[in-house]
Amino acid sequence: MASLQDMNHGDVYILSTVLIVCVLLFLSQAFVALPKWFVHLTAGVTGACAGAHVTVQAVYFSWSDDGRNGPLVFGLLAENRDRWCTQRSSCQIFYTTFCILVLVSFITQYFVHSATKLARPARPFEPKKFRHPNECNACMSLEDGDVPVQEEQQDEKEVDDGSCLSKCLGKEDPENTWSSNLGTPSSAWIFLFLVVGLCCAATYAFSFFVYWGAGTKTNFFVGLLYILTNAFCLWSIIEFFMTTLWFHAVRLFLGMPLLPRQDFSQGLPRTGRTILAYCLLSKQKESSEETFKTACDAHLANLDPKGRITTAVVSVSSSLSVVECEMDCRDEGRKRIKRVLTAELQALLEAFPQGLPLAAADSQLKDRMQQRVEMNRILTSLPEGCSDRVDYWLQVLESNSQIASEGSSELQAVLEVGVEEAAMHFVYLHRNCKILKKPGQYQDLMVLGSTGNNQAYTYLEEDYGHIGRKAGSTCFGFEGNLSDDSETQDRQAFRSARTLLEERGREDVLLVAGYGTDAQNRYFYTMVLDSDTVCPPESIRKLVETAEHPANKAFGIINANLANDYGADDSCTWHMWRNALMEVSTVNLQRGQFWIFNRVGFYGKGLVRNDLYMTRLIGKPGQVIEALPIDILSHDTVEAKLLQPGIAIDVTLYEDVARNPISSMSQSTRWMLGEVRNGCYHSDGTYAPVVKLISQLHSLITKHEWKSSVWIRWRDVPCAASAEYLSHTGFRLFHAGPGILLINVFTTVLAEQGWGLQLRILPIVGFSAFLFTVLALFIIPKGFLILDKLPSLNLGRYLLCTRKASKIGDGSYGRGHSFEKDDGAFIVGEELSISSSQGGQKLNRCSILMRQSVLALIEVVLSILLFSPELILGVIRMVRGVWAQATGSASWKPQDAVEKEIEQCLSLWFVFKKTWVVFLCGILYLAYVCIAGAARGDFLVWLVVVPWLLYPFSTYVMCLPVPQVAKGSWIWTWVMDIKRAEITLD
Repeated sequence: MASLQDMNHGDVYILSTVLIVCVLLFLSQAFVALPKWFVHLTAGVTGACAGAHVTVQAVYFSWSDDGRNGPLVFGLLAENRDRWCTQRSSCQIFYTTFCILVLVSFITQYFVHSATKLARPARPFEPKKFRHPNECNACMSLEDGDVPVQEEQQDEKEVDDGSCLSKCLGKEDPENTWSSNLGTPSSAWIFLFLVVGLCCAATYAFSFFVYWGAGTKTNFFVGLLYILTNAFCLWSIIEFFMTTLWFHAVRLFLGMPLLPRQDFSQGLPRTGRTILAYCLLSKQKESSEETFKTACDAHLANLDPKGRITTAVVSVSSSLSVVECEMDCRDEGRKRIKRVLTAELQALLEAFPQGLPLAAADSQLKDRMQQRVEMNRILTSLPEGCSDRVDYWLQVLESNSQIASEGSSELQAVLEVGVEEAAMHFVYLHRNCKILKKPGQYQDLMVLGSTGNNQAYTYLEEDYGHIGRKAGSTCFGFEGNLSDDSETQDRQAFRSARTLLEERGREDVLLVAGYGTDAQNRYFYTMVLDSDTVCPPESIRKLVETAEHPANKAFGIINANLANDYGADDSCTWHMWRNALMEVSTVNLQRGQFWIFNRVGFYGKGLVRNDLYMTRLIGKPGQVIEALPIDILSHDTVEAKLLQPGIAIDVTLYEDVARNPISSMSQSTRWMLGEVRNGCYHSDGTYAPVVKLISQLHSLITKHEWKSSVWIRWRDVPCAASAEYLSHTGFRLFHAGPGILLINVFTTVLAEQGWGLQLRILPIVGFSAFLFTVLALFIIPKGFLILDKLPSLNLGRYLLCTRKASKIGDGSYGRGHSFEKDDGAFIVGEELSISSSQGGQKLNRCSILMRQSVLALIEVVLSILLFSPELILGVIRMVRGVWAQATGSASWKPQDAVEKEIEQCLSLWFVFKKTWVVFLCGILYLAYVCIAGAARGDFLVWLVVVPWLLYPFSTYVMCLPVPQVAKGSWIWTWVMDIKRAEITLD
């Protein structure tokens, strides 16, 4: 290659000018915010030139005068011009081709840009700040949808004004939460750079395992598919490994303070009014009764001294008998609340007839502690009393101390009104349709509680046809979504029952709507919950305290830490015990993920900020957003993109876990269907072409017509790069098993038989991907458990270079960030509560680490034995999900139905009928291994074959309940002790 000195002065000037312009454009980004049209123009010009240059090289790579000599292009570089531009004709054809390709690129970009503009919606996705209809304009009703021009100018901007330098060093706009949602922190880019770099390096190394030389049996496309499959699996493994390493490194050196929060121990403020939404769809009375009991327990455990927490069971049950049962359950719940609180009130008034004095001075702290101890003794001595409401009663009695000075009768009358009000805030709302399923339930509740509007204005028939609802129809009531399931089918009796339900349920709708019409006292938060979610005492208050802190204003959702409730009944199975074992022998990486991306995923349970949710996902009458497609299943993926979820890691909610592997498979298949459906909303989605083809063929065969597609307002929503990356986490996890199975087929079948693939060192490479997976997922992270017990250096207080709440907390590193001690935080039944604390033993960090290490070894062995069937189950799950999406019908039973069926019919033969596919695959694979000798020099193949053969037996064992004898052994007590100790450990 010629040197720079050999170039003429003209070339030097041109090259220098281009370099200077590029440097100036790059540096200008730090000081000047260039207009978008200029950025797009420069990108189009440089892209056209670069593409044309590469295309010319590709076209004329082997070009010469006679067409037979070697390549004469030599990169088309200016310094090599004397080698490729030897004749005038060659120079002309190169330059002419280059210019033509640049022109073609410009034309193509123009048409693509025009087509993109035509494909865009009529209006861009621009969320408007929420404004209460009675607050911004006294003459404007909610149905108007008109906003004054002055207020439109105050809407959030998509990006902050200013240059990169001002964004990094200047003060961020705390009011612009939409810009925060679309931003990706630097830590995320660094993390992704490391993951991509390591993945590329590992993939490059794996490419050398394939023999590409002369005489190879490797087909190019087979070899390419082998490398791409390895790259996909390596990406997930490296991501998990790097997240674990990143979490421990940052926690040890910088520290990871929790999200800051306010102190609302005296009661929630006006802007903290919250409604709990227990979303229910029931076909059996027993399920409804369990949900109302859970909701009532949560209401009693999270009472607010100022009465600003409401618990609502939002139901879409349709059978008349079930709905009547749910209304009766509401009344029974209210009676229980009155009975419990009245008994506690009478007992406390006998002990404190004059109420409680305000404990403001230090001299009164001792008296306050004595009062707390005495109150705890009184409440726990009552038949239905407990210590959950000690703080509630302390604040209620203190806040009414002035009334107590007028006499005990006046105090009792006021407190009895409070008890009545607490009972009335346990409500039941029946939805008149099932559109949008669970998100539709709490979306209508948000509109009702935030604006007082009970009329439908989203997902209407005029847009969605027969699957939509009528404009202005009542959202909550009993006019629709109610069917007569009685034996007599008496229409007059059915109408009378419906009228009675309307009368009994009207007060609940009016209660929520009454607060919603008041702009100052409306519901500002909705706690979205499943029907089985357990909310421990004060958990809702802590979430609201976190959401109300100014530093957390950008987080539209505040997640809590989710754990499994092993005390829901006394029949804990071995499958549930293994889940508990996995929890105590691994590190919760959500906190590290939050530090990296300044957001986490959303899993359908969390405190939602009504203003942001309505702004970005619902809209208002006349200007609806409808960000969720009407047939969506994995709604939390879109919600997480638009609402930037945060997590209060010191708050824990509990939910029921799948009781056995069979019901767990049904649950995960439903999740897989949600991922497939999300991938079909975009024309370039992974499953879109296959699903569309199968769907049309199925419709032609079964219905003899083309299948019409569902209208969707937004097929994609704007989001940050970090949010887009996190949204594909589930997709990568669900496809890890099929990916590893494909690698297994490549190495032990195709490479062994020479069918389109030849590996260099087969005996050594063997099933290396599987070995690496085992090491990276099951063994190496266990060794990091010791790092989790080491104290942090908390250097972040000295190296602080960001204002993001996920990284700075309240600024007090090492103070006030330990988990709060809560003796009742771990939910566990009487017979399951075999704790070391009963023997007076207290677990410290060393004791926990020792036990975790032993349990981690057990979990590694179980994971190796039970992970292999996931290779087959992943394929089954994927096929079922694709087929259900294409045909519109699920071929598997719901999780609840499977669990009840197993409880009634559990036997080895019953389990075998559910798991025979994995067993058959094991038989076929064993036959192939024995006949073809595929296991020679690769003993890891047997780690695949043996678990497949044993899967029916291992599944049967996992379905069995844990016997009482085992609950008294160390293998059980150690797991439960660690779960308790980690909650109360300083």
